[in-house]
Amino acid sequence: MIIGVDIDGVLCDLNGFVRKYFKKYLEDNNIEYKLDKSKDQFCKQYNVSKSIEKDFWDQYVFKYAKIGTMINNANKIIAKLHNDGHKIIIITSRLFSKNDDEKGNLMKENVVKWFKKNKIYYDEMYFSNETIGKKKLVLQNNVDIMIDDSPRNLLELCEYVPCICFHNAGNHNATGKNIIRANSWKFIYNFLKTFDESKYVYNI
Repeated sequence: MIIGVDIDGVLCDLNGFVRKYFKKYLEDNNIEYKLDKSKDQFCKQYNVSKSIEKDFWDQYVFKYAKIGTMINNANKIIAKLHNDGHKIIIITSRLFSKNDDEKGNLMKENVVKWFKKNKIYYDEMYFSNETIGKKKLVLQNNVDIMIDDSPRNLLELCEYVPCICFHNAGNHNATGKNIIRANSWKFIYNFLKTFDESKYVYNI
C-alpha cells in the first residue's frame, strides 16, 4: 500500500511549537489575544489578524524547521509500516518549501535534515504549494490512503482517497465520508493492519 504522510501536525508537533512561541511573540509585541483552540487557523485561535500570524511565521518558521519536536513514536511506527511492505510518501505544504529561491532551498534542506535527525524513514518526498493543495500529488503517486491534519486538505482529498485525520482541537470539523480520525500513531498502525479499501467509495 502507498501511504501519503503530511509533516506538520502529523510527524512534527506544530501545535506544541505554536503554543509556546506564538504566545511569546504576541506578548513580546504587546499584542492582545484570546485563545480558543477549537478554531481551525492559528490567527483565529488567538483572535488576531492573518497578517500577524504571517509575520510570526516569517520570523519563526526556520526555527521551527530546526527544533520542531517529533510526535511520539512516529519514527517507530513509520519504520514498522515500511517493514510491513508499505511505501511511505511524504507530501507537505511547509512554508517556503515550494519556492524556487534561497528560502525554498533552505527549507527543503532543513526538512531533509529534520527527517535524518529524527530517524524517520520515507521512500519519496514531495513539496506542494499551499494554495494549490495536495490533490495532484496524491493522485499522481497513486496514494492509497493519506494521513493529514489540515481540514482543507482532508475535505478535498477524501473525495479521492480514504484519509486519516490526525486529531487536534482545531480540526474537529474535518468529518465526512472516507475520513478516519486518529489520535496517535499507534492507532494509525493498528488501523492500517486491517485496512480494507473496498469499504470506501470515492471519485477517481
